[in-house]
Amino acid sequence: MLGKPVRHQQISYEDHKAGFLGFGMSDAVAKGMADMYAAKNAGIDKVETRTSENTTVTGFR
Repeated sequence: MLGKPVRHQQISYEDHKAGFLGFGMSDAVAKGMADMYAAKNAGIDKVETRTSENTTVTGFR
């Protein structure tokens, strides 16, 4: 789709937090963002398995 390779590198939540602090976020906001990434990585959004009965068609592509 992009016509070029896409590189992915997993970094620690502490490194995420340090990056946010480097962008000028407060410690509390940076910690909250890193905690959110950790929760998402742990599957907080995976509440219900997708099936044809509970999934709808979208107009995206």
